[in-house]
Amino acid sequence: PHELSGGQRQRVSFARALAARPSVLLADEPVSMLDVSIRLEMLALLDDLCRRFQLALLYITHDIASARYLADEILVMYAGQIVERGPAEEITQQPAHPYTQLLVASAPDPDNLGSTLRTGAIRTGRVPEAASTAVEGCPFSPRCEFSEDRCRRETPPMRQVSPVRSAACWRLEFVAPQALAGRQGSKGGTTG
Repeated sequence: PHELSGGQRQRVSFARALAARPSVLLADEPVSMLDVSIRLEMLALLDDLCRRFQLALLYITHDIASARYLADEILVMYAGQIVERGPAEEITQQPAHPYTQLLVASAPDPDNLGSTLRTGAIRTGRVPEAASTAVEGCPFSPRCEFSEDRCRRETPPMRQVSPVRSAACWRLEFVAPQALAGRQGSKGGTTG
């Protein structure tokens, strides 16, 4: 194994996982340790294998750009709680939850090199140490610039952003008005 490159070792890992003929493949950060030049090749291989062997893929990553490449649906978690869920394209193009906005803003954008993260979107704060640590209110509230007292007291429920998308934030109308704009004309009107 020490003579194999990172990409070769990853291919061996894929082959080992497929040898059991699974119906579901759990991929936890499968390309995080690879050089940038090989990541896209490995993602394409993973996508091809899933299609060829008709596998469901649960792809776990901090890299929302690679998740968009592979996923039909994205669930964004913070401190063990789902904070946003919906179609990959919608979430990455118009993120609703402040944490999702931060993830998208921190992904490299070759069309916008030199840009900075949106100022004011995050402030320093204590990151929950473990998912088992009880956090009162929204788990992201200590770091969220938009948080208010209610955010720190009450856990927000998942609220509908669109017919196929939801986010857990008390202040969606304020932090993501562009993501909510389309729901006004949908059947059933607005939800809250």
